[in-house]
Amino acid sequence: MGSQSANSAKSLPCESARDYDYRWVDKKVISADSLRKAKLAASRADLSEVYRLSYVSEATDLLGPRELKVIGESSMIRNAELDITGVLVMDEGRIVQILEGEEKVVMALFEKIAADRRHKSVRQVAGGFQKARYLSCWSLASGRESAVPEGLRRDFHRLYAQLSEREGFKDILPEEVELLKVMALFRSVPAS
Repeated sequence: MGSQSANSAKSLPCESARDYDYRWVDKKVISADSLRKAKLAASRADLSEVYRLSYVSEATDLLGPRELKVIGESSMIRNAELDITGVLVMDEGRIVQILEGEEKVVMALFEKIAADRRHKSVRQVAGGFQKARYLSCWSLASGRESAVPEGLRRDFHRLYAQLSEREGFKDILPEEVELLKVMALFRSVPAS
């Protein structure tokens, strides 16, 4: 599964949607789907605050790389409809996820995640309103056991340990988000 826009696979990538010139479009022929895509693109450009939540958990025997891939594929469409962006990385059963969107929607999704029997020890490590999304074009779940440089895996496990000790933080650090992005990208590249 590659890095994809939080929008459905048929829509424009985030970068294109932001730069697209809609002035020439005849408003009489705009479909409901096109209007939805345009509204979603506009919401991504909205400068109002976004709620960002980060959590850590541990996978149970019910959650492996194959199940995580299915979850990622099904949640991509649902999260786009809910205007949720984020990234989830799992390595050796340790999970770190960041969710961004409207507070009520993010919290409802987190409650559902916390009740899911496929993982345990679910703990919110940061949450609060932020000025902008870190993950505006992201909707990626990564858990495939593919080749990731050992140093990157060590950094991930160090981050997991640090986050597991946190309590009451408002936000995750930008460099922590970048580590998760890089890890997810390595995992999304098909093995040769």
